[in-house]
Amino acid sequence: MAAESVMIGDSCMFGHGACVTDADWHGIYDRTKVVGDPKPVVLDENVWIGEDSMICKGVKIGKNSIIGARSVVTKDIPQNTIYAGNPAVFIRDLDDGEFTTRKDFFKDPIKLAKDFDLLDQYTLGQNSIFGWIKSLFFRDKSH
Repeated sequence: MAAESVMIGDSCMFGHGACVTDADWHGIYDRTKVVGDPKPVVLDENVWIGEDSMICKGVKIGKNSIIGARSVVTKDIPQNTIYAGNPAVFIRDLDDGEFTTRKDFFKDPIKLAKDFDLLDQYTLGQNSIFGWIKSLFFRDKSH
């Protein structure tokens, strides 16, 4: 939600229900009027915002950082870190070699599709029509 400015870098990811806002929004009686001074929010590239998190006005989240689910972020977050909680607190640093960015992951979509096909073939390779029919009549009751 932007009253003035929310900047989102490349390759960011948002969990369900995440909220990013640059304002305090409406007043109690006049809900059409923005309350207080909006302040820009900046999410650098490759930031991951966890499910149901709230990123408040004036916050900058540095490159490659992760915000844990249901966190409330009220202060700037440095790059390559994990923060979580209400209010969000430092959890740990991330090593640059510790992860693959989404940009890198999706840079060769044809190879990625082939890799997923190979994974499906490996995972589903033992399936058969006979095995499916057998499973209908002889269910494993231990699960």
